[in-house]
Amino acid sequence: MSIAYSLRRRRILWTGVLPPHQGGAAVSGFQILVGLGRCGHAIRSLAPITSETADAGRSFDAEHPALSVTRFLVPYAETSPYTPSADTYRELEQTQIETALSSLIAHDRPDVLILGRETFAWRAPSVAERHAVPCILRIAGGFLSGLVDGTYPAPLVSRWLDQARKVDLITAQTESVAAHLSAFGLSRIRIIPNGVDLDRFMPTAKDEQLRRQLDIRDDHIVVMHLSNLKPLKRAIDIVESAAAAVRQNDRLVYVVVGDGVDRQPMELACRRHRIADHFRFVGWVAYDRISAYLNLADMVVMASESEAQARVYLEAQACARTLIASDIAGARHVIEDDETGLLFCKGDIADLTRKTLRAAADPGLRARLGANARKRVVAHSLDNVAATYGEAVEDVIRAHVAVCPSLSTTSNIRPPASDVVTTVPPVQ
Repeated sequence: MSIAYSLRRRRILWTGVLPPHQGGAAVSGFQILVGLGRCGHAIRSLAPITSETADAGRSFDAEHPALSVTRFLVPYAETSPYTPSADTYRELEQTQIETALSSLIAHDRPDVLILGRETFAWRAPSVAERHAVPCILRIAGGFLSGLVDGTYPAPLVSRWLDQARKVDLITAQTESVAAHLSAFGLSRIRIIPNGVDLDRFMPTAKDEQLRRQLDIRDDHIVVMHLSNLKPLKRAIDIVESAAAAVRQNDRLVYVVVGDGVDRQPMELACRRHRIADHFRFVGWVAYDRISAYLNLADMVVMASESEAQARVYLEAQACARTLIASDIAGARHVIEDDETGLLFCKGDIADLTRKTLRAAADPGLRARLGANARKRVVAHSLDNVAATYGEAVEDVIRAHVAVCPSLSTTSNIRPPASDVVTTVPPVQ
């Protein structure tokens, strides 16, 4: 159960990706900020934008004035921090972040700085340190996977760790993520799970217009995948599995939502296996339409190599869909096999095919797994997650004031009792 806190209204400065940036970190960051705003905190935000998405960014910012977004221009959107960005890109991005943060802090000093993704920590912790502003770093997932897998060269790893050690608190979505951080020698870690909007994502009737638009018949069984189609997601495994699955059940139709470097290889594989008529590639979909797509699915398949805690896991479960995921730590945190979803051996095409065919053949199984998943995911409500972030903000301010008494506060919040704190949102 969550600890009861007496919270003050705080001035929060956030820097990270925000919509229209594609990817989970942007949506999760937006949801956290909205939740903190609902708790009464004053928000300012700093986020990148590209020239291609500038109009969409202006529309988003106008629709959400409470987030007070300042934008800086980057040549392209970095959607796959699993691999290092070009040195020139990183230098351009970080120089702008450093300059903008210094200006925003000087204009109106915040009570806390929150870094919404690991890649925003190359210089920002030093900026916070210079201005004596407490700093929280949110681990989103992809970047950490690159560190763990050795994708990042040692000098970059060392440079990032030097900065990460300067922050007052690191938030991790799961125990396994916290363990990886600890293995790198990082401390002051608090576990705050990802959240899901239970009012937006809930079981609803199928969108008949969408079903017709995708040419899905009443007797089709819809298998859906949603991601940015990068190699880490292993979406190509789903095509290889489908090649075997449709030979045994020709009612299977696969809907792929998202885009990325693996889309063309997937489409080529579909043609090679002569199963293109069983696939619908729809590209990027506006976030407010994702729930309609999920409710069109009979099952959602995620074949990822690794995940911190994929938001789509939670959104599929909130819509009471059958979630089939690779048996990785990030999935095991939200799926109890054969109770709230199905797990298959990562990279095992035959096992994925067996699980898909089993779920396709058993509507009762799908109904049971979906109902159980919906009950379980209630613990991840956005209000609960935002409240725990609010508690984290109070903790770091209190701890920071203890070190810097000149930054006085009347807060009566206690600092964390240990380096790793698990905050489990209460079930509503």
